[in-house]
Amino acid sequence: MGDSKFCNRCMEKYDESMHVCPSCGYVESDEHNPMYVPPGTILHSKYLCGVLLEYNGEGATYIGADTTTGKKVLIREYMPINLCTRVKNKAIISVNYNNLAKYKAFMAEYTELNKSLARLRNNSNIPPVLDMFAENNTTYTIFEYIEGVKMLDYLKENAGELSWEQVSKIFPPLFTTIGILHNAGIIHRAISPDTVYITDKGELKLSGFCVSAVRTANAGLEYELFKGYAAPEQYSASSSSRQGSWTDVYGVCALLYRALTGCMPVDSMSRQTHDDLHEPHMLDSRIPRHVSRVIMEGMNLNGRDRIQTITELVTKLFEQPSENYEEEEILDNTSTVLLGTPGNAAAAALQEAPQQPVYHQEQPQNVIHERSAPVYKKPRRDDSYKYDKETTVDRIKVPIIVALLFLAIMMILGVIIYKLIVPPAEETTVKSSRRSSSVSDSAAENTTKESDKDKDTEVPDLVGQFYTYSKDKWKDFFVLDADFEYNNDYDNDMIFEQSVKKGEMIAQGDVIKVKVSKGKETATIPDYQGLSVEQYKNALEKAGIHDHNYQFIESKNSYGKTNSIVELQVDGKVVTPHSSFNNKSGKKLTVYYVSADSVAVQQTEAVQTTAAPTTTVAATTQAPVPTTQAPTSPPEPITNPPEPTDPPAPPVVDPPVEQPNEESGGEQ
Repeated sequence: MGDSKFCNRCMEKYDESMHVCPSCGYVESDEHNPMYVPPGTILHSKYLCGVLLEYNGEGATYIGADTTTGKKVLIREYMPINLCTRVKNKAIISVNYNNLAKYKAFMAEYTELNKSLARLRNNSNIPPVLDMFAENNTTYTIFEYIEGVKMLDYLKENAGELSWEQVSKIFPPLFTTIGILHNAGIIHRAISPDTVYITDKGELKLSGFCVSAVRTANAGLEYELFKGYAAPEQYSASSSSRQGSWTDVYGVCALLYRALTGCMPVDSMSRQTHDDLHEPHMLDSRIPRHVSRVIMEGMNLNGRDRIQTITELVTKLFEQPSENYEEEEILDNTSTVLLGTPGNAAAAALQEAPQQPVYHQEQPQNVIHERSAPVYKKPRRDDSYKYDKETTVDRIKVPIIVALLFLAIMMILGVIIYKLIVPPAEETTVKSSRRSSSVSDSAAENTTKESDKDKDTEVPDLVGQFYTYSKDKWKDFFVLDADFEYNNDYDNDMIFEQSVKKGEMIAQGDVIKVKVSKGKETATIPDYQGLSVEQYKNALEKAGIHDHNYQFIESKNSYGKTNSIVELQVDGKVVTPHSSFNNKSGKKLTVYYVSADSVAVQQTEAVQTTAAPTTTVAATTQAPVPTTQAPTSPPEPITNPPEPTDPPAPPVVDPPVEQPNEESGGEQ
């Protein structure tokens, strides 16, 4: 038997001479989606990337193996499909320049999310983060492989549902884990039978963590919401749809609903137009009534009226039922007995209207039971009816009314007398005094109202985020007032200081002052040889020289290829590539380039020179000579963008390199 190799689908080893995996039947020649990493690619010099398992608007998940230990792993690749693409037949990601800011901002959020998960690696209900690194112009996260099945498949194998006794045994560790995530500032937003796994040991594991934009409709990325389990506020990115721990409460309760009843909950968007979600107890009478009602409370369409935290949810689920619940259980059993009794319309109506939760019901009277059963009888209100007696209030209310009328008449008379006695001048003074007092009171009232505004918005950590993206993202919650400064530690447009600290509560519409980087104070001018105008702009941006510090001007007397760079100047002086440029000086780097018009003029001059009569050798030698550089050769195509370093920090993402178009040009 020869050397062994990993199967790209199941990651089991088999003989290298074979081309079909004996374990799963995978054929090495099977085609793969060219948008994703080719199976068999080695990442970070140790992780074998297998076939694609799933993908969404944030990225893709592959099965993989650690070649040093031979263990299976899950490889998560950040790749927002609507912001980037992949270089053909390579693992390298290419980003459209117009999407570069968004790409980097979402990648920073992705990195922070997985760093937070890595700090929770000791929690057995979350697949631990084993590694994180930057490569191929993106970031990869390595998770431990989950040995288990999705809750959805597990329910299908168990008659589609679980009993409350089973749920109360296996779900508490998951509740605890979600509470820990919330304390760490992580909102999952996708709790469902597709993201919860159950192992052979009966342990639940929570997966499917993504950046918030993937779990919210129209938030900048292609979103993925689980129908029936997504809260209504996830279908809108507006300020009125605030998300928080209560969003996960909805998902948990929807998961409990599915597990206990065997039915998928009605989608929250459909419920907003016609809410026909039945209580779990009405679908299965074995579900305790208090559990049923807690689940319905946790699935309230209004986030403010919903159970707010996992702790509150667990407390209500597992607390002892109150006497009211016990009474209702007895009533429910009694109504079941009465259902077959002829002529008992009240009992039948009770069974036919399960949509409305019934908290207090009156026991029907004068009913012949089919069998003996303990019946709880609540006293009827009309059993204790008595005639109303005359009270003290009744005796004095007439005198009070007469006194109030007399007081009103006296006040009117007082006003009339005051008008007749007080001189006009004094009246003006009094009015002025009253007006001044009123203005003061109004100002004080406004100040009080301003200070009493609901502080319902928690300030996020803005440092390290891009200002342009953050300004739009949080515009419905607060206003960012930016002060732009050069900073050597932060990229252009990145926030490096905020006036309100992370975690503080503010009112909607409050102003937060932020300092935004204009880039580094000094930068090195990149070489322009072989680059077109657009390519050189990208090179300048990457070098730290941004559009407010450079300008492109068409060269009128230079020869060269269309759309190519011929000369660099700063403050009228020629500079060379690789020299230092001071962004803070206020001077601009002027880039001279050859346009299509310049080439046409040169060709016309060449034709005219050829057609002119030849005089002497001396005259020929006095022909115009280019004052700058000689014509440059066509630029070589660049296919491989530089790879990022220093994992696991977000890598520098390069825009896709375009081939120079010899037929186009023009001023920039």
